Amino acid sequence: MNSTELYKYQSIYLEILNEFFLDVIGKEASLFGSFDEVHQEILRNLSNLKSGMNAFADLKFRLTPLYAESGLDAYRFAKELNACKLVLGGSSKFYGTQLNATKRALLFSDTVLIPDPILPYLEKDRSDERFFYIGIIQAAFYILQMKELNDEKFDVLPFFVFPSWEKSLEEKDLETQEKMIQLTTDVFTHYVDSGIQSFKDIYEFSVSHEQVFFDQIRKNQLFIAPGRKPGEGIQTSMNFYKSEMLKMRSKEWCGEHLKKPDNILIVNAIFERISPQYHLLENVKELRSSPLLCIDSQAHYYKLVTSMNNSFIADLHTKDNRNEGIVKALTSPRMSFLSNIPYDKMVAIRQSNENIQFRKELRGLVNSLSSAKVEDLDLVSGEVCAHIESLVSKHRKEVEYIKSKYQAVYKHNALIGSASLIVAMIPALAPLAGLGLVATGGTYIKSKLAEMDELNNASNSLMGVVSLAKY
Repeated sequence: MNSTELYKYQSIYLEILNEFFLDVIGKEASLFGSFDEVHQEILRNLSNLKSGMNAFADLKFRLTPLYAESGLDAYRFAKELNACKLVLGGSSKFYGTQLNATKRALLFSDTVLIPDPILPYLEKDRSDERFFYIGIIQAAFYILQMKELNDEKFDVLPFFVFPSWEKSLEEKDLETQEKMIQLTTDVFTHYVDSGIQSFKDIYEFSVSHEQVFFDQIRKNQLFIAPGRKPGEGIQTSMNFYKSEMLKMRSKEWCGEHLKKPDNILIVNAIFERISPQYHLLENVKELRSSPLLCIDSQAHYYKLVTSMNNSFIADLHTKDNRNEGIVKALTSPRMSFLSNIPYDKMVAIRQSNENIQFRKELRGLVNSLSSAKVEDLDLVSGEVCAHIESLVSKHRKEVEYIKSKYQAVYKHNALIGSASLIVAMIPALAPLAGLGLVATGGTYIKSKLAEMDELNNASNSLMGVVSLAKY
């Protein structure tokens, strides 16, 4: 599969999602400003959604042969692509937060690799989830927002949605199952007690040394409820966890699982958090890419996992603080304004390859830091954010300089024009006044066009686009 075939694969994939969205909602995804608007449309037309359930079956019917015929080639090409690649991870979802992180990352990377967020819904039974149909619509909506960036004119596709078959591997592949269990066991060995050597040991330790177990869980922030940030107490996290499960999981699932003791719930919840980190580590290694994480809790678990010093992690993870620090900066709340960049501006930036120069500049900044500073991702992130803010400030000053420069020209021309009017008032010199006025008018038009050209070039540059997104 070459780059042209890669584009064709993704074009077919996006068209299938587009037709699915039209069948279910009745309108193009591009007509909605947010998924809240889509949700309101669904509520207004619930009867249409119920009668359109065949659309979900059609989606599976059309995607399954695409995965079977081209999925492995698509994954292989993503692996062999020689470019600056980021791979999204932390969960199998692709919603608004993931979309915004991808948009920001496109200013730095050549391509963002996105594990197909639709495939997990087709790989296994999801009846234990209450809103999995809405989840499919939501994933399709956010993926379709980037349709404009799928263009064969690009040297490298800015993003590529690849099938990762993570749920199938979890369900059927013994090696994957063993490694996920091993990784989770290692987390408990490292952060709870060094005597833990197996998954069974985790449960036994949580009972025999209950207080130590809870103390270490709290100290190392191993238990974070969905939608929450690190730092909350265990009981608070447990309350939020149960509340979220009651909202998102089926009554049958909740009836079976939530009656278990808190220590068992915590172990199972941590396993669910660590499993996506295994897939991310695998993808980073196999696809020769850097991780893209956009949710605090997921980044926290990634840091917990990659901070462990053992052979299993060493085999999976090759740390690149240079890229990871830059990506952390781009996805930080401080740089949230980057998500405001319109897609047409993003297309122009990518077609002019300005992202490559931007990447070189940011890497140069990180390379100028001492080794000790580079080891601190938070420090690297802060330095990168400050540098981008300084570039925006510098650009705004350049724009003000352009405006002030031409204001001086206009004032000078105005003085000449005034002199011509005075001349026109003297009868003997009146024939000369017309020449002065015509020359002044022509000079003004010429200067105004030059100013507009300079301002246009400035606003369409990468920093111009970034500045407009911020202000």
